[in-house]
Amino acid sequence: MYGWRGSWRGAWIGSAPAGYRYIGPCRCGGGPHAFYVDPAGRIVHASALWRASFAGPTLRDLEAELEALREEKAYLEKRIQELEELKKKETQN
Repeated sequence: MYGWRGSWRGAWIGSAPAGYRYIGPCRCGGGPHAFYVDPAGRIVHASALWRASFAGPTLRDLEAELEALREEKAYLEKRIQELEELKKKETQN
C-alpha cells in the first residue's frame, strides 16, 4: 500500500490542469490528497480532477466558467469607463 501512495505523492502539485489552481494539501500531506480551485471558483479534490480528465468538462462546468467570464467582462468594462472619466477630468484641469 505504501508504494502506491508514494508513487502518487506530488503528482498533481507540479502541474495543475489548465484552469485549475493548486491551493494546498489536506491535513495528511500532498499528492492525491491535494485540493484545487476550478475555473468556477469551487474547491475540488485532486481525485475529481483525475476523473474529470477522462470525461472532460461537463455542461455545468462550461456554464459556470462562461458566467464567471461574463461577470469579469462586465467588471472590466465598468472599470474602463471609470478610468476614462478620470482621465477626462484630469485633462480638463
